[in-house]
Amino acid sequence: MSIGSNIKRLRKENNITQEQLAEYLGITSRAISQWECGRTSPDITLIPALCHIFNVSSDELLGIDIQKSNDEIKKYLEEATELKNQGKWEEQVNLLSEANKKFPRDYKIMLKLANAFVNEYSRKRIKEYDQVFELCNRILEECTDSNIRYEATDTLAIAYGYAGKKDEMLRLAKEMPKSHFSYENFMLFNWNGKGDLAEIQEYISYLINQLICAINNCCGFFENGKKLFSNEERMKLLELQVELLEALFPDKDYQLQAQLGEIACSHIATMLIRENNIKGAWHYLEKAVDFAIHMDTYDFNAPHTSLILRGYSSGGWIMESNGNHSQCLLEWLTTDEEASILRFAPRYKQVINRLKEVAIKP
Repeated sequence: MSIGSNIKRLRKENNITQEQLAEYLGITSRAISQWECGRTSPDITLIPALCHIFNVSSDELLGIDIQKSNDEIKKYLEEATELKNQGKWEEQVNLLSEANKKFPRDYKIMLKLANAFVNEYSRKRIKEYDQVFELCNRILEECTDSNIRYEATDTLAIAYGYAGKKDEMLRLAKEMPKSHFSYENFMLFNWNGKGDLAEIQEYISYLINQLICAINNCCGFFENGKKLFSNEERMKLLELQVELLEALFPDKDYQLQAQLGEIACSHIATMLIRENNIKGAWHYLEKAVDFAIHMDTYDFNAPHTSLILRGYSSGGWIMESNGNHSQCLLEWLTTDEEASILRFAPRYKQVINRLKEVAIKP
């Protein structure tokens, strides 16, 4: 329905004549007649006044089907998520760009598009993030939804980091709320066994990931150009990550956390190779293989069986552009110069064959 038809309908519903409406707006009744016949449309500056007179939103006045638009927006967002889950980064950017043109003021689409750009650009080593800056800054200027604003701030800070704008990144990071101000942290002391178990298990899964990643980050800390932790200390920190995972998941149902074990074990194996401790390197390499294969073969919908997350499912993961975890480990073992010393061991072929069975290269 056109805006003219809507004006005519709303005018009659409110028992307002063309002459009265014209008087309210300070224009001629002929102009009102022209609108209602569809020959002309009201000036955009008159839209707020018309909405006030008829007590309707601009969407209703303009004939926008809000529910239909919301359904279409939801469909765009769901399709974009599915493309991301399939690792179809360019297709996701194209779809969301189309959605942004159709719904230029929808902040969820803007945010999803900004994140898609960050994914695409970071993988291609692109340093120009102007489109991300524009989308996120617009959200921060206009949007009042605090959750969307927090996500936009996070995305913008990440984009600044990839673009080499460290000062801007740190400025935004300092504006983010501390972790103890989060909903999950607040509810941790208010659930008291009466809340949603799946919700707190999701938080536990997140905390496990954060703790192990934080320990791993300690290994790379520098001060005055020197590492704060010696090689021996870094090794202990990496071993601690593996021990934590094995203690928390005695059933070896690591699911998404398996990638953390694979990374830690691969680093330990590399450090032991450099120390010429080949026996120790093989011990952790085989653990890395176990973690990688688990990561690539576990059932995304299957629940955890270990007590801490029993009944909870971590969900799936997105395959990187260079292949799944087994493929990446396989390439390291077969092409890396440091790993060449392992190729003479009798069990090398067995490890390679295990990885080949599940390795996938896109």
